[in-house]
Amino acid sequence: MTPPLEISAAAPARPPIDNILAGVARRQAQGFDAVWWADHLLHWFPTSIWTPDLVPQAAAQVSPHVWMDPFALIAASAAAAPSLRFGVGVTDLVRRHPAALAQTALTLDHITHGRFILGVGTGESLNLSPLGLTNEHPVGRLEEGLTAMRLLFGTPEEVDFDGAHITLRGVALGLRPFGDRPPPIWIAAHGPRGLALAGRLGDGWLPLCPEPGAYAAMWEQVRASARSAGRPDGAVTPGCYTRVVIADDDASAQRTALRSLLLRFITLTAPAEAFERHGYEHPLGAGVVGLTSFVPSGLSREDALRLAAGVPDSVILDTVVAGSPTTIAVRLGKIAVAGARHLQIVNMTPLADPSQAAASERLLGEAITDLRRAVGSPQ
Repeated sequence: MTPPLEISAAAPARPPIDNILAGVARRQAQGFDAVWWADHLLHWFPTSIWTPDLVPQAAAQVSPHVWMDPFALIAASAAAAPSLRFGVGVTDLVRRHPAALAQTALTLDHITHGRFILGVGTGESLNLSPLGLTNEHPVGRLEEGLTAMRLLFGTPEEVDFDGAHITLRGVALGLRPFGDRPPPIWIAAHGPRGLALAGRLGDGWLPLCPEPGAYAAMWEQVRASARSAGRPDGAVTPGCYTRVVIADDDASAQRTALRSLLLRFITLTAPAEAFERHGYEHPLGAGVVGLTSFVPSGLSREDALRLAAGVPDSVILDTVVAGSPTTIAVRLGKIAVAGARHLQIVNMTPLADPSQAAASERLLGEAITDLRRAVGSPQ
C-alpha cells in the first residue's frame, strides 16, 4: 500500500523570534505535515549587490547573511506546533562532527517527542570554504560520518571507529532515543554514489529535482541500493525539495521569477548539466557543480552582476516551479506520481518579489489543497 503524501514547508529563520514561532504555528494551522530549516551561516547572495537599488530587501535587512541556528529554532518551536515534525534540511558532517551532531539529534528527539528529522548532505562550499574547511572525498566522508552516527545511536557503550576521515576512540553517547528508534536521517543526494548511499544508510532521501522523469530515475537507483543492502520495502522515504514561485497565472509567476536578481544567484548553484541541456555553459565554467563551486564571499559588484547576467532564463525556469496554483499542483503531483511521498515546498515568491509575499501565501494554500485532492492525500 502506497503511504499518503506528506507536504512540508520551509520555516522562517530570521528574527524576531516571535515572528518565527508565529510562522511555525501558522504552518501547522495550514495543514502542513512538517517544517524544515536550512543550515546556513552565509547566503548565496554577494554582499556587494545587497543594496536597495538592486535588492528591495536590502532597505530593511542590513545583510543577506541573516540566519539563526536551525537546531536552536527547532527546540524553541517544539511547543508552538505540537503536531508538526521538524527537519534540518540539510546540514553537513564537516562543520558538525558526527558525534556532536548525534548528541544534538537525540536531544531534539527528546525535546520534540520524536518529531525531529535530521537531513544531511556532503556540504556546500559557501558553508565551508569561508571557514577554512575543505571536504575532499565528500561522499566517502559522509558515509563514514553516517556509519559513526549509527554506531553511537545503537549503543550507550564506548565505541571505536577507524575511517580515512573520521576516528572515534572510546566515544560513548549514553543518551538514548525518545522512542524505540533514533531520529530518522534523510540524505540529500543526486549522483550515483550518493544515491547508493541513501539506499544503504538513509531513512529518507531528499533531492532537489523539479523534473519527474529525472526524479523517477534517481529514485529507482535508491531503491535498487536498498534492495541490494537487504533492506525492506519502505525503509527509505522518498522526499523532494521543490522551489516554487506562484501567482494568479503562469505568465505572471514566470515574470516574477525571471526579474529576480536573487533567483539568478540561486540558479548558479545548479550543476553544469542544467545549463548544458539548454545549450549554455555554466557561468562558473564547464563541468562545475554549483553547490560545491560557488562561493559569493568577496565577489565585487561587477563580477557578481556579470555572473548573474550569465544565467539564462530557461535554466531559471528549470530549477523553480513557476506558475498558477493549478500549475504548481499539477507539476508537483507529477513528482508524487514519480515516487515522492514527502514534498518539501519552499515558497520563493517573497524572495523574488517581497510585495507578493501575502498573496503568494494565499495562492500556495490553494495549490496545496489542489495537490492533496489530486493525489488522494488526506488533509
